[in-house]
Amino acid sequence: MGAARRSKRPAREPERTKLWWLLGFGVLVGGVCAVAAKFARLVLTPSSRPESKVEVVAFEASGLEPGAARVWLTGPDADLEGSYSFIFDARDRATQHLAGHARLGPVVATEGSGRGIRVAREVISVERGELRVGARGRITGWWFTEPEQLGYETTIVSLPLPHGVGWGWVIAPEGAVPGRWAVHVHGRGALPHETLRGVEPFAEAGYTSLVIAYRNDRGAPDGLGSRYGLGLAEQDDVDAVIGWARNQGATDVVVVGWSMGGTASVLAVGRGRNREVVRGLVLDSPALDWPGLLQQQAKLAHLPIAIAELAGLMLRLGLVRGAIADHRGTDIAELTAPKLARLIRVPTLIHASAGDTFVPWEGSLRVAQLRSSLVRLHPSRGEHVKLWNADPVGWKRETVRFLAELG
Repeated sequence: MGAARRSKRPAREPERTKLWWLLGFGVLVGGVCAVAAKFARLVLTPSSRPESKVEVVAFEASGLEPGAARVWLTGPDADLEGSYSFIFDARDRATQHLAGHARLGPVVATEGSGRGIRVAREVISVERGELRVGARGRITGWWFTEPEQLGYETTIVSLPLPHGVGWGWVIAPEGAVPGRWAVHVHGRGALPHETLRGVEPFAEAGYTSLVIAYRNDRGAPDGLGSRYGLGLAEQDDVDAVIGWARNQGATDVVVVGWSMGGTASVLAVGRGRNREVVRGLVLDSPALDWPGLLQQQAKLAHLPIAIAELAGLMLRLGLVRGAIADHRGTDIAELTAPKLARLIRVPTLIHASAGDTFVPWEGSLRVAQLRSSLVRLHPSRGEHVKLWNADPVGWKRETVRFLAELG
């Protein structure tokens, strides 16, 4: 009997091994799904606090010409080619426009290498705050903090949006052509100020500019669950403000979209109720391939590409709640280059850069190829939505040329 009992014990071991294997596999799958779900939610959710990874490590004024100063910086984008805004001492997204702001010129000196690199940039002006050693912030492309700095007559207006009231700046140059308007749409997580540097060529061409705030912006309605719709929800806001401009007499509208604002602009111009008054599109660093964009974001986060693909599936199936009315999910399959290219029916200028590490420019390339009769691609240099800063002359020249051809 003792021998019989011993013979039964080994039979249980494979069952236990199988059970532990299944349990471990289940934990692994659950962990992967949890990571993918978190990744998907981050794509939809506005950041409550802007990054502040750039630090002032030194400030030089003595020994330089009167009025000249240099600031030494470390951190992401501190060494970018061109001239930029440095927004510092920002406490949260809602008040970042009240933070310290300085305009910095090109890099004039570099020390160290790799992560230890630090650069000196010319200080052109300090509009707000005290630029001091230890100040932390971020390099942005803003350049202008208020529309009045452009030198044109500016009026703040209320804008009727589908789920409440937003606001915008109407910027009217002298000699504005009646009926000729440009609607400027900023990107995900940014503010309307981002688009102000793009106003000048439109003003010079006689366009009245409408720079808008949309859902999830300060002073505008929250999106569903305070989430973004990756352009699928925001297109309704863009169409609504085109309609508002139309009621003010706009008959020839050019929509100017930056990053995710580019996605929303293409969708609104292709599908919106007011699309017949739109005669052109200008896009800067547009998000025209969201599956590819998610893969790029996974790489930046040092995650497997499979996480991005699973996150995209979760968004499509509504396993992660989206922000689109009457739809639980966010169908990023509608946000591919071929699908968006089909919606482009007006002349379009795309400013895009192969050096964009945030939104791959392959989406822009593909759209330009698919709609070559309507789309002109201006290959630029620079980082995401910082193409104007790297080459303001080239950015303006191409935009002026495009507007002249529109007539």
